[in-house]
Amino acid sequence: MPATLAPVFKPEISFKVETLPDTERSTIVHVTLPELTLARIWPTTFLVQDDGTRKRLLHAFNITEYPHWKLFFPGERFTLVFEGLDKRCLFFDLLEDIPEPGGFHIENIERNRSDVYQVEMSDG
Repeated sequence: MPATLAPVFKPEISFKVETLPDTERSTIVHVTLPELTLARIWPTTFLVQDDGTRKRLLHAFNITEYPHWKLFFPGERFTLVFEGLDKRCLFFDLLEDIPEPGGFHIENIERNRSDVYQVEMSDG
């Protein structure tokens, strides 16, 4: 009969949980489109803090990325997730920095505690 090996347990192993000094943060912007429109998002879309620092777009939901277009009906929205704003930031702009006309720019969005924002896109 072959020998059976007994499992080896190492109860002396311990796990230490440490709090990291920097927490993972993100800024979420929900964009509502009030009219029937075609839209897309460019990867060169940023949040521009009041000190000029740009925060990168990480994810986009319910919208297609350039060069593809998506049809939106009135009241539909899409969601953009950006890098977290710096703690000292009080205002920021939502900027689609593109090499052709039609990029959007929403200025002076006031910072809130949740870093979740609702904006409405308009032509004017």
